[in-house]
Amino acid sequence: MLACDSYLLDIRTLALESVFAGDFKSKISTTHGIYYSKLTPAQLLNKACLHYFSTMEGRIQAASALLNYVKKPPFIIAPNELGVYPTASPDNDDCVWFFNHRFTIVEVAKGQSIVTFMEGTSIHVKASKHTMLKQYLRLHSLLSVSDQIGRERQIYIIDKKGMKV
Repeated sequence: MLACDSYLLDIRTLALESVFAGDFKSKISTTHGIYYSKLTPAQLLNKACLHYFSTMEGRIQAASALLNYVKKPPFIIAPNELGVYPTASPDNDDCVWFFNHRFTIVEVAKGQSIVTFMEGTSIHVKASKHTMLKQYLRLHSLLSVSDQIGRERQIYIIDKKGMKV
């Protein structure tokens, strides 16, 4: 088992889930392997947000206000780069956090699916295919709106003399 901290939550992160194995509380699946942390998923996500000068709660509030998602809102960790969404309530031990990577999904039983990423990693989740796809679309809607707002800011920047740049 490789132990790690929040620095592993980056563009190579596929998923983050709770585990209860000795001192470890989180399992981090990445494109280059699986790692374990003594921090909870919420603690890791909050620390990752702090790398970009915000908190997890702040990011969630911003995403909820922007797109009016009240339950299980996705949020952006690193602007225009890294986003994440939960499969269930973050308070639920079965919650798995998925990052913005493409995947295929097969529902293997009612409310249970297997998610397979492009590089071959598979994760069993207690969530329906419908829930997974809905959350995936919410995250990508949020990323798209965020990108659009960033482009609009550049268009309407006003210089010191009050003129549009």
